[in-house]
Amino acid sequence: MSIAMKQSSMEKKKLKSINDLLPPELIRAILLRIPIKHLVCVRCVSKLWNTLICDPNFIKSHLDHSLAPSHRCLFLQGNSHASSVDLDALLQDDNDGVDAIAISLPFKKKPPPNDFCLVGSCRGFVLLHCEPQFFILWNPLTDSSKRISYSHMVNAATSYERFSVRREALLYGFGYDASQDDYVIVVAYKGKDGENHFDLCCLRSNSWINLDAALPKLLDWYNLKSKGLFCNGAIHWSTHEYRFNILIFNIKPRTFSTISGPEQLACSYPSIAVLRGCLALYYNNRDSRNIHIWVMKEYKVLSSWTLYKIPLVCYKFKPLCLSANGDIIGRCYPWEGEVVFYIYNVRGELLKHVQYIYGDPTSHIRSIVHLDCPLAVPSNIKQKKRKMVPGTGVE
Repeated sequence: MSIAMKQSSMEKKKLKSINDLLPPELIRAILLRIPIKHLVCVRCVSKLWNTLICDPNFIKSHLDHSLAPSHRCLFLQGNSHASSVDLDALLQDDNDGVDAIAISLPFKKKPPPNDFCLVGSCRGFVLLHCEPQFFILWNPLTDSSKRISYSHMVNAATSYERFSVRREALLYGFGYDASQDDYVIVVAYKGKDGENHFDLCCLRSNSWINLDAALPKLLDWYNLKSKGLFCNGAIHWSTHEYRFNILIFNIKPRTFSTISGPEQLACSYPSIAVLRGCLALYYNNRDSRNIHIWVMKEYKVLSSWTLYKIPLVCYKFKPLCLSANGDIIGRCYPWEGEVVFYIYNVRGELLKHVQYIYGDPTSHIRSIVHLDCPLAVPSNIKQKKRKMVPGTGVE
């Protein structure tokens, strides 16, 4: 062996990795300060880093340490892929496109397209509903998932066909119990005994408990929208009983209550949303040709309801995000297979609109969920950025 080769071999032996130079505790502290969009990439540095980042305690700590949540939308397309869009990037003046990340869904085999849907998201986790009779809790950061069956309801529930939460539940929702550091799923359904039943699943134990006693006795189930949204430690549903109320299930005490809507509400059956951590109600006011968005700036403070008015640009408009300076990002579905994002300021003036067409034009978008949290994505992502023609909003 030559002298040069010996010297090269000795130099390689002297080289040490960062794992040898720093203790795991310090590496963990450094990783906690890395933004979520970069955290995915550094998983590949070493087995140690991957193990640290995938640890449930690390994930919880990273969520707690995040200074400001990001705002993303997850679009479900076809039966095998989803696309995540960074809404914060749309607010940047120099951004002329949509940053989208393709994500593979957590299925070993591709299910029929109509057999699953997005239910909601909470603190970086996504809940899917799948046929027959189960949910999937999915962590996109680690690409791990957990299956939760609700087969015990099938024999107990009244159903014309096989009972399905998506089609026949009176209420359902997904949230987080901070007191137990646990995620919960709730489902209300009508039983064959003619009574209404309410079950809660604790995901740590993967077990269902019955909470029939908590259900409001005089609730008119026909005046409810069954899918709930999580906000401020509770799951919320839209209802128009009497004067409009929002039905609330408070997760920690396991009790129901209501919040009154704004007195000036000009719609008996508005939709519900969560914008910048605040409850919101929205509807199309066809008399004024505006979309009215009521935002409760302070939780359970009725005087804090604030009205935003933006022009009616399409029938299916949904507000997705409220920025720090009051700009509103919403989306429309003018055609199958595409999404148009609109950005308005507090005066209702259009600042920007961006059209984004996903993949195969024959494969239309089936459902969407807003992720008001630091969403993480798996390591095998494929990131694409599509440009639009200036001034047109079209690629």
